Amino acid sequence: MWDVLVIGGGPSGLSAALFLARAGLKVLVLDGGHSKIAQVSRVPNYPGLLDEPSGKELLERLKEHARRYGAEIQRGVVKGVRDLGGVFEVETEEGVVEAERLLLCTHKDPTLPSLLGLTRKGVHIETDEAGRTSYPRVYAAGVARGKVPGHAIVSAGDGAYVAIHLISDLRGEPYKDHAT
Repeated sequence: MWDVLVIGGGPSGLSAALFLARAGLKVLVLDGGHSKIAQVSRVPNYPGLLDEPSGKELLERLKEHARRYGAEIQRGVVKGVRDLGGVFEVETEEGVVEAERLLLCTHKDPTLPSLLGLTRKGVHIETDEAGRTSYPRVYAAGVARGKVPGHAIVSAGDGAYVAIHLISDLRGEPYKDHAT
């Protein structure tokens, strides 16, 4: 069983996975392969990446970074979700995955919000400032929650921001991620 299932393999989901894994949580990212950044021929405005990688190369780098700290990444699309009382059972075309918490980084896809009956504002999932949705143990980050425009760096930052709040909620105290 996973501590957190991150649904969406774009910049917000992969950034969140990096922070969650660095905190010692068991993290699985389900990547449906639909990140909008993959269509971009070059990313000239991502700080620290002076070589201006393509969107696909940026995603590969983000995946590699998250994996370095223990996050697992699988291709997969969610077909169904059931709350078994403390554990979510998530059905994909490959089988069933169980996780204690979900982090939705699904851009504007309405499927999961509908399956979970989440409160929405238009096409976005309604959250509090920390990314908590109307459903216990379900968070949302990036474009999915409508707090950020579709820029990779801003979405990645929001993924990290929500992950830090999720970790803080789990630990019952503020979490800080600093190398020692």
